[in-house]
Amino acid sequence: MLIQKEEANGNLYQLSLFSSGYLPGQSPRQRAARERKTEEYKKRLNARARLWRLMQIICANFIEMRDLFVCLTYAEAPENEGRCLEAFHRKIKRALAKMGIEHAYIAVTTAHDMPDADTQVRVHHHLIMRGALGPGMYNRLRDEIDRCWGRGKVDVRPLRQNEEFFEDTAKYFLDQPTEEGARKYSCSRNLRPPNEPIRLRLPEAAAKEIEPPPGVVLINDEPVYNEFGYYRYMVARIYDHKLFDAYWEKQRKRAAPDPWERLRRRKRREKQRPPMAIHT
Repeated sequence: MLIQKEEANGNLYQLSLFSSGYLPGQSPRQRAARERKTEEYKKRLNARARLWRLMQIICANFIEMRDLFVCLTYAEAPENEGRCLEAFHRKIKRALAKMGIEHAYIAVTTAHDMPDADTQVRVHHHLIMRGALGPGMYNRLRDEIDRCWGRGKVDVRPLRQNEEFFEDTAKYFLDQPTEEGARKYSCSRNLRPPNEPIRLRLPEAAAKEIEPPPGVVLINDEPVYNEFGYYRYMVARIYDHKLFDAYWEKQRKRAAPDPWERLRRRKRREKQRPPMAIHT
């Protein structure tokens, strides 16, 4: 059995395909080996899912060169970095509102060596923030961020897309060392969540038949087929939304069929079933 998940957000299309269950004719030893391999690929799939979700959030809410990548550092070790960041959000929200900008962000709090003279491990914050285009807006935003922070240095840069769909930025956020048990990143509540994915269960034989949907151009495709099953990760850019939307509607119907279809199928089977013999 194949488990397929398709996701579409803006121009970003993603597919993950994972083989689960047993193949016919496998011995107990082969099944045990496949279970171990399956667990390994599940971990990879979960890591990929975390990366893809953050990419989707960034793509759905932020724009390259309009929005900002910000680092907030401390001149002195803070007593409570969480409260310091909350105070910054309150101040910058009011400041941006006066400029006609809604404050929205993704933030991660981390601690690693900073380029200071004492080389101490310092807590600091990385943020992706909503910005604005216009004459002098970048300098105004940088000055407001510096004023509202007021606890150390700030580094403000335009948000750049060095890799497709901000994959490098998402990796950077997820790779930051955080406290054990802490969330990797936090988001403001006004961010638009990614669209709901389409999930399907397919037979193992369908693995080689799956192709990129119409209206997309492939960016990355990683198929792996071995004795334990089939695994695939696909990333593509949607260039023709009319073609792709028609495909997406068909997939949605496959994933959520007509609720009366099951009843119609049962009636058809009953009609095709031969009458029971009556013995006297």
